[in-house]
Amino acid sequence: MLTASFLPLILTYPASYLSSIFVPVIGWVLPSVTFAFLLLYIERDDIG
Repeated sequence: MLTASFLPLILTYPASYLSSIFVPVIGWVLPSVTFAFLLLYIERDDIG
């Protein structure tokens, strides 16, 4: 029988903590990085 004993212990449990990590990342970090990049891109002098 194949067991998950070779995996780290945190990966063998159900990932109930992932939503509390991904929600702020998707909601705050990703848009902040995207808007900062777009602002810097738009404000450059040599776009085209």
